[in-house]
Amino acid sequence: MIGVTGTFKVLAAISGILFMGYCVYFDKQRRSDPDFKKKLHDRRIQRSLASVKSAASVPMSERDVELYFMTQIHKGETLITNGDVEGGVEHLINAMLVCGQPAKLLQLLQSTLPVDIFKAMLIKLNAYEASHRCLPFLVDDEATSSL
Repeated sequence: MIGVTGTFKVLAAISGILFMGYCVYFDKQRRSDPDFKKKLHDRRIQRSLASVKSAASVPMSERDVELYFMTQIHKGETLITNGDVEGGVEHLINAMLVCGQPAKLLQLLQSTLPVDIFKAMLIKLNAYEASHRCLPFLVDDEATSSL
């Protein structure tokens, strides 16, 4: 006859096997759901936006903001000079987001950047504004058509 410890071992093994079967079954059901990837993607985006919002809520001193602004402008100029237009535009947009007067910065960039790079920046800025709805100004189609 099997002892008490043997019975507990058998029950533990059966319970473990049943639990693993339960996990495999529901994982298969979850993955076979047609909206699984969309839901997963939406959840990841919400999580990343939540982390960005929490990081953005940390108060920064005026000096830190100015330093961040200057480094983003410098990185953007350097990358554009080296031929990485996409990366340079990203850094210029980051600088514009923390700028106290983004309209003036936009006018300055329009006068200093080549037309094709400025158009790329406006398109990316407009896409960013459409997805986040947090910029204090809108880039309209008239601005891009007048270039």
